[in-house]
Amino acid sequence: MDWTYLGHAMWSIEAAGLRLLCDPLLDTTHHCGVFEVVPHRTVDAAALRPDFVFVSHRHPDHFDIASLDRLAQLDPEAVVVTPDPLVVEVARGLGFRTVRQVAPGVALELDGVRAVTTPSVDPAEWGLMIACDGAVAWNQVDAVFDGPADVVRIRDVALAALGAGRVDFAAVRWQPMLEIAAQLGESTRFPLAAYDGRLREIAATGAAAIVPAAAGGSHVGPWAWLDRVVFPVAEPRFLRDIAALCPGLVVHPGRTGATWRIDADGVALLEGSADALVTVHPGADPRRFHPLDLPTLVDPNPSGGDVPSMRARVERWLHDDLCRGLAQAGVDRMGPLALAVEIVWPDATVSHTISIDTRGVRLEARAEDDWDAINQIAGSLLWEVVEGRRGWGDVLLAGALRARTRAYRITGGGARPVALGETFLYYGLGYHASHERAARWELARRLAARE
Repeated sequence: MDWTYLGHAMWSIEAAGLRLLCDPLLDTTHHCGVFEVVPHRTVDAAALRPDFVFVSHRHPDHFDIASLDRLAQLDPEAVVVTPDPLVVEVARGLGFRTVRQVAPGVALELDGVRAVTTPSVDPAEWGLMIACDGAVAWNQVDAVFDGPADVVRIRDVALAALGAGRVDFAAVRWQPMLEIAAQLGESTRFPLAAYDGRLREIAATGAAAIVPAAAGGSHVGPWAWLDRVVFPVAEPRFLRDIAALCPGLVVHPGRTGATWRIDADGVALLEGSADALVTVHPGADPRRFHPLDLPTLVDPNPSGGDVPSMRARVERWLHDDLCRGLAQAGVDRMGPLALAVEIVWPDATVSHTISIDTRGVRLEARAEDDWDAINQIAGSLLWEVVEGRRGWGDVLLAGALRARTRAYRITGGGARPVALGETFLYYGLGYHASHERAARWELARRLAARE
C-alpha cells in the first residue's frame, strides 16, 4: 500500500485498488482563516478520486467543510466514514450518498482492505490502523493516549482485530502544542513532561518506521505572534530526539508530497510518485519558539462588518444571552462576583462588568479593576460567534479571546477556588453549540453558492 502525505493531517492511501483519503484539507487556510498549512501546497482535488473519505473528528483542521464540499461535487459516491454525528449531518447535507458513523475500536472490511478505528482519550475522535500487502500502518491523527501502556493496549487490540503481529509504519502525533496557554495565562515554558510523554508513547507503538504528522499549521496575519508560543519543538529536534530514544527505529521527516510504500518487504520512500496530486511551494517555516512577550489584542475585523451594527448586536447578546446563561448556571449562588468583559473593537475598547450577587446577574457599562474573572475578546469575532458564523475555538486559537480568573472564597480552611468557568463568555453560548451552529451556517452557505 502507498501512503502519500498531503500536508497537516491529510493522507491519500492506495491499497488493494482502493483510494482512501484521511482528513481532507484542500485549501491553504482553515479555522476561519486563523491558520494556514505549512508548507504551502496546491492539491489537485480532482486527481484524488477517493473511494472512502475518513474524517477523524470535528476540529476544523480535520473537518473542513469547504474541502468536503468540493469532494462531494466531484464524486458524491465516495463513502464518508467518521465517529462524529455533526460530520455525518454535514456530509449528508453536502450530497454524499453514503455516510457511516463508526465508533472507535471498530473493525472495517473495505473491499480487500482491513482497517480498525483506534480510540483516543477523547471518545469523539479516532485514529486508523490499516492492514494490506502483508503490512500494517497506523495513522494516529490527533489521538490522545493515557501513557505508553495505553498505547500498547490499543495497539495490541487493533493488531488482533487485523490478524497482524506488529506495526510497520506509524504517522504519529508528536508536537506538545501550547495552543491556549498564553490566552489563559498558563505557563508558556517548555513543556518537558508533556514532550517526554509524547516521545515515550511513540516508542511504545513498536513501529518499525515513523513519520511525524499533524501539527502542520501556522498562524495567519494578526494571529501570527502565536507561532512563537504554540509550537515548542521544531521537527528536526524531534527527529533527533526520537532517534536517540529508539536507536533501531527508522525515522522519516514529514515531507509534504512524499509517498511511502509499505508492504511485507518493509517501508520505502518513493520519489516523485505524488507529483500528480500535490505541488509544494517551498518557503521558510515561520514557527519559532520564543514565548517571551504577549502583544496587545487587536481587532482586524476580518468579516468587514459595520462596527456600530456589530457592537449593538453584541451588547444585546451580553445583556440577554450571557446574563441569562450565567443565571441559569446558578452562578448567583457563587456570588458576590464581578466579571469584567473587555471588547476590543477596531476603533475602541469597550468595558463592561457583570455583577453577580443575591439580587441576580446584571450587566453594567463600567470597567471593574477589582474583578474576579476577566475575558477580553476581539469584538468582530465575538459578533461572528453570536451570529453563528464562527465557533469559540476559532477565536481562542487565534489569541483573540483571553481569560484570567482569581475567583475564590475565604473559608475556615483558607482560600478556595470558585467553580466558575474561566472563559465565562461560554455561558452565553456553549463551546460545542457554537461550532455546531457555525458548521450548519457554513453548510447552508455552501449549498446556496451552488444555486
